[in-house]
Amino acid sequence: MEGRDENPDAPRGTVVEKPVVVAPVEPKKSGYPIELAQRPITLPANMAEVAIDPHIRAKPFLFTVALNAHYGITPKIQLGLTYVAGGAFPENAANTMSTNDKVGFHPGKAGGLDVTVLLTNWAAVRLGVPLYLDPFAMGVTVGAPLKFKLTDKVALGGMDDVLTVAIIKFAPSYYHEVINAERANRDANNTAQSAGLLRFSGYAIYQQKPNMAIVGRIALEFEDFSARLTDAGGGATTSIHGGVRFSPKKFLDVGGTLGFDDLATLPESFALSGFLAVRI
Repeated sequence: MEGRDENPDAPRGTVVEKPVVVAPVEPKKSGYPIELAQRPITLPANMAEVAIDPHIRAKPFLFTVALNAHYGITPKIQLGLTYVAGGAFPENAANTMSTNDKVGFHPGKAGGLDVTVLLTNWAAVRLGVPLYLDPFAMGVTVGAPLKFKLTDKVALGGMDDVLTVAIIKFAPSYYHEVINAERANRDANNTAQSAGLLRFSGYAIYQQKPNMAIVGRIALEFEDFSARLTDAGGGATTSIHGGVRFSPKKFLDVGGTLGFDDLATLPESFALSGFLAVRI
């Protein structure tokens, strides 16, 4: 017999190793998100979006429809184009010297370009030049678009256009065609014009479903950079709107909002808006 040292601590029999369970890794989503809450501030490179945004106010009846186009030059640089196609309103809403309260349609004369540069995933800077054709007028807009994705379903943002300054005659508006007509009349009558607008805005998005989101918006504006009425029509205005955005396809958004354009003039400032956007 050959003597051998035995290890009393050595395992006996066959050792069966327990399988290691690895949790499945969720694949990261690629492409432009269908969820509104998860979309970046700027479009991806080589993506284009065309949108129409009609807005109706109750009393006096005011209607404006604007066309917007955006194109992602790079993932961090976006070019924008806006054209105010027209509006419908009574003549005396744009001309204080008129007594005609009949509503008529007026072709739009305002448009302009803007550039948005993404600084971080949640902040960007935007510079725009709104123009009015007849009489020729020009302004400059500066914004700091913000978007914070708090969860998969909740996002907060705002400050898209903070400052608007009149450079030549007056600063055109993309929101209300009646404002452009009123300022054109002021130019013809050689009366005081607003020097610009200070605007603080914010929004909240709740993603109820991947293709449907609830959106709320609020804004505080200081026309002519004043909280009080001035000869140029200055004063503070607070607006609030809420609605739904539905995306039946990844390349298509439809939606609508309702709310008030001016909380100081309820219920006359009740307003409805629509939204339709197509991406390619």
